[in-house]
Amino acid sequence: MTKAHKILFLFLLAVVWSCDSERVFEDDQSLENHSWHMDNMPQFTFEIDDTNGKNIYFKMRNDLEYPFQNIYLTYYLLDEAGEEIASELVNIELFDEITGKPQGKGNSIYQSSEAILTNYSFPKAGEYTLKFAQYMRSESLAGVHSVGVRIEEGL
Repeated sequence: MTKAHKILFLFLLAVVWSCDSERVFEDDQSLENHSWHMDNMPQFTFEIDDTNGKNIYFKMRNDLEYPFQNIYLTYYLLDEAGEEIASELVNIELFDEITGKPQGKGNSIYQSSEAILTNYSFPKAGEYTLKFAQYMRSESLAGVHSVGVRIEEGL
């Protein structure tokens, strides 16, 4: 790839990235051996510039080796001092209860995205951390390729 091609590629990447005007932050963490062990708590640190409402989504990529129809997880939202300001146990349906069809988008790996906080107002601008823990009947969840978070501007 020539230098001109690299510059063009980076420019196009920047254009595509900037077209998503609602996104405040987005990141994913791949899981080793496509398995989410209960001791592994993926965490995401991000900057918030204002106290306007934000929508926060949990994202997960899984395949058909995932052994359950849903996932129970707890999120922990921490402020700059590491103090917990929000947490909740949530249940996310990954497969249709009747048909078993995956709810997420994809063909062999399915991406699911579920709102965990809607129009949430952060107490102040600053750095925050969001951590996720899986709370299933299994110590290790097979078929989980990655977990992530997306934060968008609220309504």
